[in-house]
Amino acid sequence: MVYIFAAHKGEVEHLIKKLSLGKRKTSFPFLQYAGEEILLTITGQGQINASVSVAATLQEEKAKKGDLLLSLGSAAAILGRTRAAEDLLGRWFWIQKLEQESTGRCFYPDLLYKLDFPEAGLLTGDKILEIDSMGRRDTVSEGHSDSKEDIVSERHSDSKEHSDSEEHIVSEEPSDSKGVSGLDNTLLYDMESAAVFQAANFYLAPEDFFFLRCVTDFGVNLSEETDSFSSSSLSWKEKLQSLLQKEEDKVLRLIRFLQEKSKERRKEEEEETAFQQQLQSLSESLHCSFVMEKQLERLLRYAFLQGISPEEVREYLERNFVGKEGDKRAGKKALSSLKEWILSERTLQTKCDGSGDSLQTNRCSSGDSLQTHCSSSENILMNHCGCFGSTSPEGRHANSYPYQEHFQHIYVEEALLQSPDVERVLRKFPKAKVIPIRHYKDVFNRKKQGRLAQSRSRKLILAKKEGQRLYDGAVVCQDFSESHFCYTSLLMNCPFHCAYCYLQGMYPSSNLVMFLNLEDYFSDCKKWIAEKGSLYLCISYDTDLLAMEGVYPYVEEFARFLNQENALRIEVRTKAGGEGLWRKMQRLPLSLEGRKRMIFAFTLSPEEIIEEAEKGSARLSSRIFAIQKALEEGYLVRLCFDPMIYHPRWKELYGDLLQEVFEKIPMEQIHDCSVGSFRISESYLKAMGKALPSSPHTQFPYENTGGYYHYPRELMEEMEGFLYSRLQEKLPKEKIFRWDSQGEDSVNEK
Repeated sequence: MVYIFAAHKGEVEHLIKKLSLGKRKTSFPFLQYAGEEILLTITGQGQINASVSVAATLQEEKAKKGDLLLSLGSAAAILGRTRAAEDLLGRWFWIQKLEQESTGRCFYPDLLYKLDFPEAGLLTGDKILEIDSMGRRDTVSEGHSDSKEDIVSERHSDSKEHSDSEEHIVSEEPSDSKGVSGLDNTLLYDMESAAVFQAANFYLAPEDFFFLRCVTDFGVNLSEETDSFSSSSLSWKEKLQSLLQKEEDKVLRLIRFLQEKSKERRKEEEEETAFQQQLQSLSESLHCSFVMEKQLERLLRYAFLQGISPEEVREYLERNFVGKEGDKRAGKKALSSLKEWILSERTLQTKCDGSGDSLQTNRCSSGDSLQTHCSSSENILMNHCGCFGSTSPEGRHANSYPYQEHFQHIYVEEALLQSPDVERVLRKFPKAKVIPIRHYKDVFNRKKQGRLAQSRSRKLILAKKEGQRLYDGAVVCQDFSESHFCYTSLLMNCPFHCAYCYLQGMYPSSNLVMFLNLEDYFSDCKKWIAEKGSLYLCISYDTDLLAMEGVYPYVEEFARFLNQENALRIEVRTKAGGEGLWRKMQRLPLSLEGRKRMIFAFTLSPEEIIEEAEKGSARLSSRIFAIQKALEEGYLVRLCFDPMIYHPRWKELYGDLLQEVFEKIPMEQIHDCSVGSFRISESYLKAMGKALPSSPHTQFPYENTGGYYHYPRELMEEMEGFLYSRLQEKLPKEKIFRWDSQGEDSVNEK
């Protein structure tokens, strides 16, 4: 459903007619109009009316995440970057940031699509905006006029003398923001929007919020009050309607786009309902308990994602179990057998052979995209995957919009706006729009965010990291027998989008946070070394810094710091590769001795796994090329066959991988290797399942040991054992670290 909210009927009367919306006959206290996939509610003026009507409507209609919200209305322009009045009046703006004047709180809708509207910030106040004859603004109480329509007409009438002058500027930008590239200070004013956002966010997601405001005035001049409207006032009402309809076609196009999105989501809901009915039917047939039903649900979702139809699953169960025994013990046996059948190489191999590539859902068509990224920072994350950006199928329809390119919006903490490091990053994205924020969590930690939707148009957030910056290594990660093993987070999230990555369960957002206060990180390292004597630090522990080196030179700066600290060793984990990366390693300001204290740890996966599950990362051949050059440059290199990802042809794929590695990499020069199959904490997997319900990596029927999910033990032992034994052909045991599922950090020998 598309929920449209407007403060007054006069602001949307023309749209009601164009959309053929009919008035609802209901006892609901707010005026409503309905049509195909649309419910329009007139809220009344002010934040209290807006919040009550929005909450009541969404509660009454049982709104949920996935429904869409469009807030429409008029607004006053109070700040614009060198805009003449005639360039603003009658223009609709897409609101990128809402601020509540009384509290200072800010709210941020997601800006995922390339809409036809310019963007602006919006200030929501409790009183009507007043300006004096000098253009200075103030506010007056809500009760000054009988209706907002009257006030807006009066505002517009008063602004006529301004609009007749080409030189009129609403206001100049604040002096403290000058020189910040991409910062547009267009600011509007209304009395409802912030309340609409807050009330709606209890039910809906910010990715599904669309706030549009039409500039109809510049504030109310009350120095010439009138008791009632004259015939000339009526004329200005008509001109107000003319302003609201000036870009009507663009507004209607957006509404029709939202209608189509709503229909698509309704179809998805129907498919989910059908799945739940199938699940319930099978659960009853197998006499499943609650826990067993959850296990059955995961099995069915995984099976369907692999191309095994519901009919095939039911046929298998009916042929082997259903109706033969009628107790839970038989149901448990059925679930175990179904799991073995679904995971059997024969079953899934048949599906792969028959459908072309059933496991490779959401395949990326970018090829060796990161090689381009490393050599050209302007291209980083811009349309890095063929299914994102302007190539989106939605762009093919007249009333549809493609997704914004990645990093087209950059949020910057206000305290950093004048930082040279911020300007250094912004220069890499000259077309990006800059949105000031108070703290990165205001954007990154919003409620009800959708990682999957955000991944199609990711935003960059530039921030300062406060508090703890060095952390002990996690239990699921190998420490390679290093003492004082720590990691640090310079980025939150990763520029790549690996389908199995735990970050999708760790963070509420797909957006990327970059911390720019490196000197604070260096100070923390010095303190640690002074107390402990040495430090082994992973700087690319839960992200890929090398993929962002063209945006901000984290690795280069740490290389300079490494030269100064002889008791420091640094590990850089990466899925990058190619000639661009090699050039970066060549130029790092490190002595020969320093290069022996910087370890490049390359994750190696079969090409088919890379294409299916490691979107945006370098191809295997590019990673191997970078490894060769790193060894030539005197760096220590670690090969990470971790995590191993299950595939019905995993033995063939990983066998081919090792063959290529052995042929092209001088294994005697490798520092060490790590081996481990996919594993993840229970809480992260649960969150990943909600964020990515259609991924085989989130729906796989894992086993749980001590709060950590992993592949079934027999499969896990077979996969890791195969890789471990093959590596022993080229490396001594003491150089092979294998994850120990029993709880030890890592072992060299089983």
